[in-house]
Amino acid sequence: MNAQTVIRRNNVRVLGRADGPVLLLVQGFGCDQVIWNPILPAFTDSYKVVLFDHAGTGGADPEAYDPAKYAVLEGYAEDLVEILDALDLEQAIIVGHSIAGAMAVAASVQTPRIARLVLLCAAPCYVSDDGYAGGFSEEDIQGVMDAVEANYPLWARMVAPGIAGPDAGPEGEAAMAEQMCRLHPEYVRDFLRMTFATDIRHLLPQVSVPALILQSQADPLAPEAASLYLHRFLPGSTLAELNVRGSMPHIIAPRETVEAILQHLPVVRS
Repeated sequence: MNAQTVIRRNNVRVLGRADGPVLLLVQGFGCDQVIWNPILPAFTDSYKVVLFDHAGTGGADPEAYDPAKYAVLEGYAEDLVEILDALDLEQAIIVGHSIAGAMAVAASVQTPRIARLVLLCAAPCYVSDDGYAGGFSEEDIQGVMDAVEANYPLWARMVAPGIAGPDAGPEGEAAMAEQMCRLHPEYVRDFLRMTFATDIRHLLPQVSVPALILQSQADPLAPEAASLYLHRFLPGSTLAELNVRGSMPHIIAPRETVEAILQHLPVVRS
């Protein structure tokens, strides 16, 4: 695909140091690229920071959303690889939040352009089965989908406090609800179905790049057991716990999140 088409499709932006190491930030459910704003100042002096919007969100080309393509995680991983190719990026560090962690893992086995993964509040699968605690049962999933179908804005306002976490406070909860309510209900329905259908456990042994797994406390979407599973089956991975509750540590505790990421990245020379 033509590079400019990819850049326009995903509203790709490049910030920071032109000759710095590449840091590509990939957001998860309910968000577009503005969700990274609280941590950007910590990286733009030293890194070449790449941001983009998933098709169907933010400033992405509204004509680019294909329900068939994005019904599966592979559609999003393909976009990620195409962005790396369009910008001719090498040795990229991919920070994937929530389900975007699975996107990053899937992309890392498809392209040599990725050198390192940072998986923030991520899970390889969100559905529990025998021997694996993903956090959701089939009954839970059906309840979520029914609520989204019935009244998405109401559901978004109800779940935003839990996703933001008890450390967010009223302002953080309201900001999370506002972010989620910016999305079209049909897109949310499709994205949730894709998320609950995703299972990348079989890909973990194929990952050949280092991975940092950052786990927050009391995460309602990615339980501790999911992080432990990632750590166990991702070769060469490092697991670190953040002293913040909820699914949005980069919003609620940006300084701690940045420090945890930088602690495990190679030192950048000026």
